Amino acid sequence: MSTISRFRALPDHRLYWRALVLIGLAGPVQGVEVQRAPVADVTLFAIEANRASGAGAHLFIGAIASGDPRRALIRFDLTDIPPGSTITAASLRVFVDRSAIGSSPDDTATAHRLLAAWGEGTSNSGGSGAGDVARPGDATWTERFFAANPQQSWATPGGDFATGGAAIPLTTTGSFVWSNPPEMIADVQAWVNDPSSNHGWLIRGNEVSSQNAKRLISREGGGNGPLLTLQYEPPVAPSGDVPLPAWALGALAAALAGSVARTRARRDPRDGRHP
Repeated sequence: MSTISRFRALPDHRLYWRALVLIGLAGPVQGVEVQRAPVADVTLFAIEANRASGAGAHLFIGAIASGDPRRALIRFDLTDIPPGSTITAASLRVFVDRSAIGSSPDDTATAHRLLAAWGEGTSNSGGSGAGDVARPGDATWTERFFAANPQQSWATPGGDFATGGAAIPLTTTGSFVWSNPPEMIADVQAWVNDPSSNHGWLIRGNEVSSQNAKRLISREGGGNGPLLTLQYEPPVAPSGDVPLPAWALGALAAALAGSVARTRARRDPRDGRHP
């Protein structure tokens, strides 16, 4: 039975017309926009196999003065997006609050889809790009979950990630956005289709020349932490019905409750208005 047919069957025919009005106001299914802060973000410190920063207020990418690279991992929870939804837009914003003196106008940052699960422990490097002593569960340059038993290592030191990825200029300080790159939209779509594959992104900076590292605000660093903005089209029900948005369903429920209350009041023999 279709949505409209179900409302036709209601005893109060006025609800049917209310439903039609609400459906007309709702119109066709519209794209839904949501924003997400990360549920985990960490820095991987090259060479320093026992260093980490799971709970620090900053993430680091690029190469430090010694030439050793830093890489950031970031993951978002997308499990509340309805299965079968179509991702139509995906943008990721990061904020750089410090840039090393060797930074160049040609510096870029690339977001690569991660291929394995990883952890975020309690280590905290503060504002330093040297890292902190790794704690159990931290992701490090060599371990996906530090001190795990049995050991859980990256297949390749520095993280297991897909080639390619979406790149943007990341030159000095301020806010930078991956604005709807097709690679990022495809990654998010794959995660919605198969939530178990959602391990987030690895962000790489310039690792060719030294002293170009960038310090980014992490999720623990306040309002300028990473932010993912998505737009998606919800799936259509198998019956072909167009699902109403939540506000329309709420209005219908309120109308139904009000109608039932009025009907009971008219039929109550204690009510003097009863014929």
